[in-house]
Amino acid sequence: MAFTIKNSKLKMHHCDLAVIKCIDFRFRESDQEFIRSTFSTEDFDMFAWPGAAKQSLDSSIWKNDFIAKVKNVCIGLHGVRKLVLLWHWDCGGYGGSKAFASESAEESKYRSDLQTVKDSLVKHLPDLEIEMAYSKAIAEDELEYTLIR
Repeated sequence: MAFTIKNSKLKMHHCDLAVIKCIDFRFRESDQEFIRSTFSTEDFDMFAWPGAAKQSLDSSIWKNDFIAKVKNVCIGLHGVRKLVLLWHWDCGGYGGSKAFASESAEESKYRSDLQTVKDSLVKHLPDLEIEMAYSKAIAEDELEYTLIR
Protein backbone atom coordinates (compact mmCIF):
# COMPACT_ATOMS: atom_id res chain seq x y z
CA MET A 1 0.00 0.00 0.00
CA ALA A 2 1.39 3.40 -0.99
CA PHE A 3 0.52 6.80 0.44
CA THR A 4 1.04 10.16 -1.20
CA ILE A 5 1.61 13.11 1.10
CA LYS A 6 2.40 16.65 -0.01
CA ASN A 7 5.61 18.13 1.38
CA SER A 8 6.47 21.68 0.33
CA LYS A 9 9.92 21.53 1.95
CA LEU A 10 11.45 18.74 -0.15
CA LYS A 11 13.73 21.15 -2.04
CA MET A 12 14.93 22.91 1.12
CA HIS A 13 18.37 22.07 2.48
CA HIS A 14 18.90 24.81 5.05
CA CYS A 15 17.85 25.26 8.66
CA ASP A 16 19.60 27.19 11.41
CA LEU A 17 18.79 24.94 14.34
CA ALA A 18 19.17 21.34 15.56
CA VAL A 19 17.62 19.89 18.71
CA ILE A 20 18.58 16.85 20.76
CA LYS A 21 15.81 15.63 23.04
CA CYS A 22 14.39 12.56 24.71
CA ILE A 23 12.45 10.17 22.51
CA ASP A 24 9.45 10.22 24.92
CA PHE A 25 6.34 10.68 22.77
CA ARG A 26 4.52 12.62 25.51
CA PHE A 27 6.74 15.63 24.91
CA ARG A 28 7.01 15.65 21.09
CA GLU A 29 4.33 18.23 20.31
CA SER A 30 5.04 20.53 23.24
CA ASP A 31 8.80 20.36 22.66
CA GLN A 32 8.28 21.34 19.03
CA GLU A 33 6.01 24.21 20.08
CA PHE A 34 8.63 25.39 22.60
CA ILE A 35 11.33 25.32 19.90
CA ARG A 36 9.11 27.11 17.35
CA SER A 37 8.11 29.88 19.74
CA THR A 38 11.43 30.33 21.55
CA PHE A 39 13.71 30.22 18.52
CA SER A 40 11.23 31.61 15.95
CA THR A 41 11.62 28.78 13.48
CA GLU A 42 9.46 26.09 11.94
CA ASP A 43 12.42 24.23 10.45
CA PHE A 44 14.95 22.36 12.55
CA ASP A 45 16.79 19.05 12.62
CA MET A 46 15.75 16.85 15.53
CA PHE A 47 17.63 14.01 17.22
CA ALA A 48 15.72 11.94 19.76
CA TRP A 49 17.10 9.21 22.04
CA PRO A 50 15.96 7.85 25.39
CA GLY A 51 17.45 10.22 27.95
CA ALA A 52 18.40 12.76 25.23
CA ALA A 53 22.22 13.10 25.15
CA LYS A 54 22.70 11.53 28.60
CA GLN A 55 24.52 8.65 26.87
CA SER A 56 27.30 11.02 25.85
CA LEU A 57 28.24 11.31 29.53
CA ASP A 58 29.03 7.59 29.63
CA SER A 59 30.08 6.68 26.11
CA SER A 60 32.73 8.36 24.00
CA ILE A 61 31.66 6.15 21.07
CA TRP A 62 28.11 7.53 21.25
CA LYS A 63 29.38 11.10 21.62
CA ASN A 64 31.79 10.76 18.69
CA ASP A 65 29.06 9.30 16.48
CA PHE A 66 26.68 12.12 17.43
CA ILE A 67 29.33 14.78 16.78
CA ALA A 68 30.04 13.26 13.36
CA LYS A 69 26.33 13.39 12.47
CA VAL A 70 26.04 17.01 13.58
CA LYS A 71 29.16 17.99 11.60
CA ASN A 72 28.29 16.09 8.44
CA VAL A 73 24.53 16.51 8.21
CA CYS A 74 23.40 19.40 10.39
CA ILE A 75 26.31 21.77 9.79
CA GLY A 76 27.67 20.43 6.51
CA LEU A 77 24.42 19.82 4.63
CA HIS A 78 21.82 21.98 6.41
CA GLY A 79 23.92 24.93 7.59
CA VAL A 80 22.88 24.62 11.24
CA ARG A 81 24.41 27.27 13.51
CA LYS A 82 22.69 26.47 16.83
CA LEU A 83 22.04 23.28 18.82
CA VAL A 84 19.49 23.01 21.63
CA LEU A 85 19.93 20.37 24.35
CA LEU A 86 16.43 19.71 25.69
CA TRP A 87 15.85 17.53 28.77
CA HIS A 88 12.55 16.80 30.54
CA TRP A 89 11.59 16.23 34.16
CA ASP A 90 10.87 12.69 35.41
CA CYS A 91 12.99 11.19 32.63
CA GLY A 92 13.07 7.39 32.58
CA GLY A 93 16.69 7.55 31.36
CA TYR A 94 17.53 8.84 34.83
CA GLY A 95 15.20 6.46 36.65
CA GLY A 96 12.40 9.04 36.85
CA SER A 97 11.81 11.57 39.59
CA LYS A 98 11.67 8.75 42.15
CA ALA A 99 15.44 8.29 41.67
CA PHE A 100 16.09 11.68 43.26
CA ALA A 101 15.86 12.67 46.91
CA SER A 102 14.05 15.91 46.07
CA GLU A 103 12.93 18.21 43.25
CA SER A 104 15.98 20.38 43.81
CA ALA A 105 18.27 17.32 43.52
CA GLU A 106 16.60 16.37 40.24
CA GLU A 107 16.89 19.90 38.87
CA SER A 108 20.52 20.11 39.98
CA LYS A 109 21.35 16.83 38.20
CA TYR A 110 19.69 17.89 34.95
CA ARG A 111 21.40 21.29 34.99
CA SER A 112 24.76 19.69 35.76
CA ASP A 113 24.42 17.08 33.02
CA LEU A 114 23.22 19.66 30.49
CA GLN A 115 26.28 21.80 31.24
CA THR A 116 28.65 18.80 31.06
CA VAL A 117 27.23 17.74 27.68
CA LYS A 118 27.39 21.34 26.41
CA ASP A 119 31.01 21.78 27.57
CA SER A 120 31.98 18.53 25.86
CA LEU A 121 30.28 19.44 22.59
CA VAL A 122 31.74 22.96 22.55
CA LYS A 123 35.23 21.44 22.39
CA HIS A 124 34.34 19.52 19.21
CA LEU A 125 31.88 21.99 17.67
CA PRO A 126 33.36 25.42 18.56
CA ASP A 127 31.45 27.33 15.88
CA LEU A 128 28.07 25.99 16.99
CA GLU A 129 26.07 27.98 19.53
CA ILE A 130 24.63 25.59 22.12
CA GLU A 131 21.55 26.36 24.24
CA MET A 132 20.21 24.29 27.13
CA ALA A 133 16.64 23.84 28.36
CA TYR A 134 14.39 21.47 30.25
CA SER A 135 10.67 21.05 30.81
CA LYS A 136 8.75 20.24 33.97
CA ALA A 137 5.08 19.40 34.46
CA ILE A 138 3.41 22.15 36.50
CA ALA A 139 -0.14 20.83 36.10
CA GLU A 140 -1.72 17.63 34.83
CA ASP A 141 -1.64 18.92 31.27
CA GLU A 142 0.84 21.79 31.38
CA LEU A 143 4.61 22.01 30.98
CA GLU A 144 6.92 24.82 31.99
CA TYR A 145 10.09 25.18 29.93
CA THR A 146 13.21 26.69 31.43
CA LEU A 147 15.88 28.05 29.10
CA ILE A 148 19.29 28.04 30.80
CA ARG A 149 21.63 30.81 29.74
